[in-house]
Amino acid sequence: MNSIFCFGDGYAHGHIWPEWPQILQALLPNYQIIISTGIGAGNEFLIDMLLQQGNQIKDQTVIFQWAQTGRFDKLIEDKNWLDRAASDPVYHFNLYESAHGTWWLSSASCDEKIKEYHDFFVQPKQEKLRLGNQKTLVESHLKLHKCNYLFVSTNDQEVFCSTHFRKNLRGKEVQPTPLLHFYYIKEILDPALNLNIDPARYNKLEMLIEQHNWQAYDPDREEIWKKLSDF
Repeated sequence: MNSIFCFGDGYAHGHIWPEWPQILQALLPNYQIIISTGIGAGNEFLIDMLLQQGNQIKDQTVIFQWAQTGRFDKLIEDKNWLDRAASDPVYHFNLYESAHGTWWLSSASCDEKIKEYHDFFVQPKQEKLRLGNQKTLVESHLKLHKCNYLFVSTNDQEVFCSTHFRKNLRGKEVQPTPLLHFYYIKEILDPALNLNIDPARYNKLEMLIEQHNWQAYDPDREEIWKKLSDF
């Protein structure tokens, strides 16, 4: 079975409602969609998730959604950081397990040490340089494994958040509405990667997503999506 590996932050995690990786699975039922994401994830965490796939990505498709450059991903090595994460008013829940241990994805935490990191230790020029170096290394890794790959981003300058891309469907939540994610696949991802998604599935799923009254963080969202996308 062919696989598509999806890497990204909260714009791909599906914790508010289905987003592009979850919708992609419904559009490509004969593919294995492997989702490695984290709410507020930074690029260090996402690169680690990519490298952990080893040779499984060889000859497969990879969609790598770059996160905001200033985010701080902390690999927990002592109880002090677990306590710090637990006391964070917003990101206390944001712990993710990997082969290397537990990561705290701090995102825009107001923790004094996190703010000091953002404001003092890694400033914009270094962030830009770091992102460029990371992209060069990740691209070399994907080419080495002969992947069909695409880099996308959630930065305001990129098409996914751009006011020029179906602005009327953006919605008021941090992550765009499911219908915008659907068109993101149809108009951006599919043409770039030549996924050749069945037009009939496009038409059916577009109708189902458009007809549903989506509520952010609906407690039944997983069951709703499972029923809606099983056709």
